[in-house]
Amino acid sequence: MSYGDLLHNVIEVRGLTYRYHGGIEALCGLDLDVRAGSRLALIGANGAGKSTLLLHLNGTIQPESGTIRFGGELADYSREGRRSWRQQVGLVLQNPDDQLFAPTVEEDVSFGPLNLGLTDEDVLDRVRETLHLLKIEELARRQPWTLSHGQKRLVAIAGVVAMRPRILILDEPLSGLDWSGSRQLIRLLKGLEETGITIVMATHDIEFAASWASEIAIIERGRLLCQDEATEILTNPDLLARADLPIPLSVEVWMRLRRQRVICSQERLPILRDELLERLEQSLFRGRPEHG
Repeated sequence: MSYGDLLHNVIEVRGLTYRYHGGIEALCGLDLDVRAGSRLALIGANGAGKSTLLLHLNGTIQPESGTIRFGGELADYSREGRRSWRQQVGLVLQNPDDQLFAPTVEEDVSFGPLNLGLTDEDVLDRVRETLHLLKIEELARRQPWTLSHGQKRLVAIAGVVAMRPRILILDEPLSGLDWSGSRQLIRLLKGLEETGITIVMATHDIEFAASWASEIAIIERGRLLCQDEATEILTNPDLLARADLPIPLSVEVWMRLRRQRVICSQERLPILRDELLERLEQSLFRGRPEHG
């Protein structure tokens, strides 16, 4: 049984085509499967069509041709259909300033739940729960324009998570973050995964994809080059070379440790950085005589 057989598709994209004004072709018959509970990384060069694809996945853009199925049903582009769609598929844009507009963080995060018709009490509960989940309660009364880039990104994510979507889509979420901000975001994603949410992320950081993704789709010039389990793609040098992508250093180390049987041959990526370093240390010192 293949990896794809283990999870059912929540979004199916077939033959998606889209052109921007001026005839610029962004998507050219693209296919994609988003499986429930997966951590799907979309990788590709700038201009490959990743952001355009994400805008299709939550109904912001309607394709010229091709189909999108959500939960097995054809996408409904009516006003009510798109509203329902976006409640279940939340999109976080690359630039958080494009999503933050309210006077305070608390008001910004409450905007989505208020539009769901919830009571004021229920909205307040959702805002508090979401800020706690993202560990940014202290930002509740802050003005968004006074926040750091990393804080703005977390608030933008909070505004989407407060809608309680089934699928969370993020466009280059590590862009502009320092090491500390990236670590905080990674911890956040782990917490969200534990709630059962499906996460789709466009990223150019293949090292991050290697440590986080369960599945990878490589997008090239508006088409799907390949989609498979992360291990199958990241350990295929010929495929990565064809896509002009490097083998992540962490994967090279992982492959060497597996050849030396420090890592079980059945053990799959991703493997956490700290665990990888521990295994590497075991390999380096294996067989060395003890000094007394």
